[in-house]
Amino acid sequence: MKQVTVLHGLFIEEYQCKRPVMNQSINISESVKEFIIRSKGQFIDGEWVKCLNGFELPIIEPSSGINIGKLSEADIESVNKAVESSVQAFNPDSEWSNLGPSKRERLLNALATAIEENADQFAELITLELGAPLSATKHFEVNKAVETLRYYAGFPSKIHGDVIDINQDMGDQHFFGYTCKEPVGVVAAIVPWNAPLMIAVWKLAPAIAVGCTVVMKPSEEASLAILRLAELAHEIGFPPGVFNVIVGRGETVGNSLVSHPGINKITFTGSMKIGKEIHKKASDKLIRLSLELGGKSPVIVMPDADLEEAVPGVAMGAFANSGQVCVAGSRVFVHKKIADEFIERIKEFSLGLTVGSGLDEETQIGPVISKKQQQKIESYIDDAWKSGAKLHQKNLSKSNGFFVPPTVITNLPRDSKLLNEEIFGPVMTIEVFEDENDIILQTNSSSHGLAAMVWSESHRNIQILAKKLRVGTVFVNTPAFPPPSIPTGGFRESGIGRDLGASGLEGFLETKSVISKIS
Repeated sequence: MKQVTVLHGLFIEEYQCKRPVMNQSINISESVKEFIIRSKGQFIDGEWVKCLNGFELPIIEPSSGINIGKLSEADIESVNKAVESSVQAFNPDSEWSNLGPSKRERLLNALATAIEENADQFAELITLELGAPLSATKHFEVNKAVETLRYYAGFPSKIHGDVIDINQDMGDQHFFGYTCKEPVGVVAAIVPWNAPLMIAVWKLAPAIAVGCTVVMKPSEEASLAILRLAELAHEIGFPPGVFNVIVGRGETVGNSLVSHPGINKITFTGSMKIGKEIHKKASDKLIRLSLELGGKSPVIVMPDADLEEAVPGVAMGAFANSGQVCVAGSRVFVHKKIADEFIERIKEFSLGLTVGSGLDEETQIGPVISKKQQQKIESYIDDAWKSGAKLHQKNLSKSNGFFVPPTVITNLPRDSKLLNEEIFGPVMTIEVFEDENDIILQTNSSSHGLAAMVWSESHRNIQILAKKLRVGTVFVNTPAFPPPSIPTGGFRESGIGRDLGASGLEGFLETKSVISKIS
């Protein structure tokens, strides 16, 4: 066994490399077991609502393929009830609308504290549905959710408009002009399965900070943590209707939610295909919209890169969360001068990663979320094999779980779909380049424009690439992981609007102008 350093975003931890562990037993804590058993409905207006007409949705644990419980899908009546509850909570005369900014700050901080106090439960709920290692779900999903809540808790009392001198434009009469920043209204927030708690909070925290109300639809494949979040928000004092959660499939519950006349804004994170459909629906109603969609983020390894840092950083930038990350650096370009050494080091690193159940503390790479996702990823790998590419992956012991080993692919033809389509799995392609201008051209001509990563010790190289790459975020000498204070979003078909940072507030606010005659 040898010691390796594994980078999960900005977190570094030492692990021992061991043979893959495929443990088919599932040990669930009592608090999580109790929650799974009782949380079978929707959380609407501060209470659990069971649907009599909806479908039952299975909860599948990805490392074993075992059904550990079920959820009740929302019906149309529940969707209507959730939206109406949030409409009433947003009413100008409601408790929520008259709460004041300082109390919204306290509620956001209280929710952050409550999540911290229940961190183990949240981490386990996410791991049971997503399959990600507990170390990752706790250090990133849970901790980043807490950080985001605390970041946005600082904003409610600092949102303000401007006083504008307009007398010179109004002749001899005297006027007073000013602007107000007001919440947009009822927000439909649709959250993906790959980072359920963290992305839910990316949407919830700024919406609550400015005074909106939220109806959230998590993915049917990862709903437990968000249902628990809604219950916890009610327990710490969120007024009924301010944060409702409805569970179900996109084609049923999602469509009903985004089409509802009571919705004033839609915020969605997910695939380009679904994002475009939501865009059309929002356009028909002329309501506010923000989309964070797919990516095919290039990683550019320059000849002067520090390979001691770049190899583990690039590897975990592609393989963390089993590659199920929108900003995953799955398409790697390495300069010809260092290509041979870099590829050999990446292969060695990937073979040393421990693949197993997310509930096993030694696991570094868990399963992918579902059999469907596993088959999709494997079809891409098969296409690479048939095209004559070279594949490098470790052999895994047989399992009923949805495992895909970290896979490094080289020698792909330039027209391969693996180089242009988002695989959303632990698959890295490596291409060799000599002229970085060719990489810039390929990146900027792609329909994707979410993120890019640059590895270099040259300040000049870094600044030139950061300026010329037309993407939402450029990460330098680090895997892609945005902190709460930095806006994240995409260019071109990778999205509209921004999550996080002060910019993340803008999509939840309207500007009202007031012009008042004095004399």
